Amino acid sequence: MKYNQYAYVETDYKTEVKELLQIKFLPIDYEKRSFSNLLGELIANAVAVISPRDESARKAKLAEFAVSSVQPLNAFLDTNPEEIASNQFYNVALQLLGYHVGYDYQLNDPLAFMKKQALPYIEKINDKQSLIQAFYRLLNTRAKNGQLLIDVMAGQGYFYNRKTEFAQNKFLFFNGKSMPVFDTSKIIREVVYVESDLDTDGDGKSDLLQTTIFRPIESETLPVPALYTASPYFGGIIDNEKRNHNVDENLTDATEWTNPQYQASAIVKAKKPLDSESSYKPVEQAVGKSSYGLNEYMLARGFASVFAGAIGTRGSDGLRITGAPEETESAKEIIEWLHGDRVAYTDRTRQHETKATWCNKKIGMTGRSYLGTLQIAIATTGVPGLKTVISEAAISSWYDYYREHGLVIAPEDCQGEDLDMLAETCQSNLWDAGDYLRIKPKFDEMQKILLEKADRKTGQYSDFWEKRNYRHHTDNIKCSWISVHGLNDWNVKPKNVYKVWQKVKDLPIAHHLFLHQGPHYNMNNLVSIDFTDLMNLWLVHELLGIENNAYNQWPTVLIQDNLKADQWHKEKDWSNDIGSETVYFPNSDNELTKDTSSKQKLSFTDTGGTEFKKAKISENDWQYQFICGEEKWAKASLRFTTDEFIHPVTIVGRPEIRLSVASSLNKGQISVALVEIADRKRLTPTPKILMPGGQELGFHFQLDSLQEFMPDKLTHAKLITKAHMNLQNYADMKKPSSIKAGEFYDLQFKLQPTYYTMPAGSKLCLIIYSTDQGMTKRPLENTDYTIDLSKTAIKFSTK
Repeated sequence: MKYNQYAYVETDYKTEVKELLQIKFLPIDYEKRSFSNLLGELIANAVAVISPRDESARKAKLAEFAVSSVQPLNAFLDTNPEEIASNQFYNVALQLLGYHVGYDYQLNDPLAFMKKQALPYIEKINDKQSLIQAFYRLLNTRAKNGQLLIDVMAGQGYFYNRKTEFAQNKFLFFNGKSMPVFDTSKIIREVVYVESDLDTDGDGKSDLLQTTIFRPIESETLPVPALYTASPYFGGIIDNEKRNHNVDENLTDATEWTNPQYQASAIVKAKKPLDSESSYKPVEQAVGKSSYGLNEYMLARGFASVFAGAIGTRGSDGLRITGAPEETESAKEIIEWLHGDRVAYTDRTRQHETKATWCNKKIGMTGRSYLGTLQIAIATTGVPGLKTVISEAAISSWYDYYREHGLVIAPEDCQGEDLDMLAETCQSNLWDAGDYLRIKPKFDEMQKILLEKADRKTGQYSDFWEKRNYRHHTDNIKCSWISVHGLNDWNVKPKNVYKVWQKVKDLPIAHHLFLHQGPHYNMNNLVSIDFTDLMNLWLVHELLGIENNAYNQWPTVLIQDNLKADQWHKEKDWSNDIGSETVYFPNSDNELTKDTSSKQKLSFTDTGGTEFKKAKISENDWQYQFICGEEKWAKASLRFTTDEFIHPVTIVGRPEIRLSVASSLNKGQISVALVEIADRKRLTPTPKILMPGGQELGFHFQLDSLQEFMPDKLTHAKLITKAHMNLQNYADMKKPSSIKAGEFYDLQFKLQPTYYTMPAGSKLCLIIYSTDQGMTKRPLENTDYTIDLSKTAIKFSTK
């Protein structure tokens, strides 16, 4: 598999020498040394497990390497060579990168393996300049464990063994990235309490927000940036899975909708920070652990890691009000303290103010899912100090998470969850008995409000949901932007990132988008892309102001291929505009063709959740059997299939369907899915762990694992995209109308966005159905649906 590398910054020879000298890799007297001596010295320096002061041990270690199938490295050096052939150099280089002779590659042709893995190499190494250039590139080459060789060396003690040679309390950069020269054995772990302007629990006092900080000891004298992760899960979660709402119920008439309104919590203005520089030291030591790999990686490189759950979480006052402006406000207030604009205290007595004097007032945000969601929310406030967000698998509208086109729709694997249940999951301050006694009655009241106003009966849009749509405020965004999302994420569905991207891409800010093949997953340690190195480059530019070409280093949009995981498509955008429009029509022979529509009408009977409950299978098992066309499930649907594709075709952007539907009742729900049909080995649904704990994030520090999506067992079908709609929203997506049984209504709605390559030999299948066992409500009554094929078509863009 190719080890693609996008974060390497092309550098001239003069700069390469300067940087190699700065990291103490190149000897000061390199110009006076012979080629042979310099070669041996640089290889020995790359063997970081031995102290540079132990020359005999370093020299002995060279005997473990081979330059060819007949000559070990030490014997080669004894000949005092004045040049080294590329095959010889890269035999040694591959061994330094962690590859094993006879298992990973053969000594007689290392360059063939380099090409296969997409590892860079230099053709001729026949003088000291080309030797230095080769080593500079090698140190910036991804090793077998996915990390740069310089990072592998750091994990083995390279910088630790030379710590007396480096300036204290100073960042060290190499190829535009920050190096792990900060002492991870002396991390400061402290807790402060930020005072909010909110009083969500109604006790007449402003809510205090517990904030946990992990920062380098060097930050006592060297101001450092902060990576802030707004995590409602940081204080722990309350398991309420068994109490999710029942979805085995009939649909209701959506015209019962009453447009519930959002009601704001009380405001109690916090004190202003003292003008003086006086600041008390925090007295509470952090007992929680940093829970995000990218933060740990950057902590060893001088970036403080800050975690706060904000209102309602353990150690904080207040109530969780899922998705509401109060959540945004309370999470934003942590940044205001970091920037020096808000007061915080050493403990909950509110007696002693503490300031983030260690922070350089430049803040970036990280995190996935709810953690990424709050990044979007906070960015839309334009809060000073926030310089960039790296938002992964994030919600941009809570309606698009729990609802769709007038229906109650569950996130994958969360049937029956809703705003109130998620609030309960995150209301971790109930774990402390004193807080429980004080807050539980108000929490119970809030739960009733959330359940009532979320309106699980009709699933309609309302003012209550409007206040939870961050996309309406994107014009306020001032920070740079990185979005990361899985194209197979059916928890936070791709529409969330797609729709916010359509707004962000037109703002005068630096912006990038990464789309991987995973579900609800992060991507910082994949084989196929050097994402962590890219983020190092990005954060150094945004939070330390170092000019390192970060804005132009990689394409605006990078999209992982669904056939070959090591292929990343470079795009300028992600929308229908990057393809050309294609339209397919279903016919009465169950075909999907580019010919005009059939004049037939076809029907199916939806049995709701009746058969599903009898089958006693999981929702995921049902979905796979359903898309494969197993008769038991397929009879409650209409399926239309194309001929086999004679060449690969990529579907891009958001497909759109129009259809005319009649229901046997005065209500109904319609679902549609696009499916690839073919017997082949597809990529694993989640990345396969290739090297558990194989990545050292610093010297004797935290570990991460190398992983990647890999070809898996043979499967028969793959879901590409789908969507659902309430028939009663045929005239207006935001307002229901009455419908009559047996009458046809024209629907037009968009499916979830995608970027999916149909391989040659596969077929595209359009499925029209009603109950989606994993996402929609599962009615207890049968409903007949009739589709007028003359008014039915699916259109999408293709490349």
